[in-house]
Amino acid sequence: MRKKTLAVFLVFTVLVALLAPTNASAYTKLGYVMTKSSAKNFKIYINGSAKGFKNIIISGAKAWNPSPYLNTVSIGNDVKPNYTVSSSGTNKGSVLAVCNTTYYKSNKLISKNEITLYKGFRSLSTNHKIETIVHEFGHGFGLGHVKTKNAIMLDKGFINKTKPQTDDFNGIKALYK
Repeated sequence: MRKKTLAVFLVFTVLVALLAPTNASAYTKLGYVMTKSSAKNFKIYINGSAKGFKNIIISGAKAWNPSPYLNTVSIGNDVKPNYTVSSSGTNKGSVLAVCNTTYYKSNKLISKNEITLYKGFRSLSTNHKIETIVHEFGHGFGLGHVKTKNAIMLDKGFINKTKPQTDDFNGIKALYK
């Protein structure tokens, strides 16, 4: 009887070890995406109000380029940009920037993203400004917030990185592969 119980226990332990996930993903999806072709060739328009942050905005957008599913191709006054970035003098307290995404309810495809930089954004260090921009672009691609401190999509605070991290890229892969 002991041998049978031990054998069942060992089989159960081996199955749990083999079937248990080995990597946990913290990324979250917002429920909408760009078309794959738009994500691979996304366009940015920087409104006149945000021209002073042009280099920071470009750095933040291009930070996503290491993903094989995303690529910044043009910046300027495009007829139909995927992202419009503007700056506002409004003080929103701890809210430094937002990405308002418009998408088609029928197919969950994004039609446009509008990133607004608020007054508090101006007083950030250059690296925190870039991190904030990278974060907002992440929302525009369809990524939500996470609680873990190893992702640019962290819900509050900073991770002190200017590029998306492994979890962020895993989220993009899950959305656009």
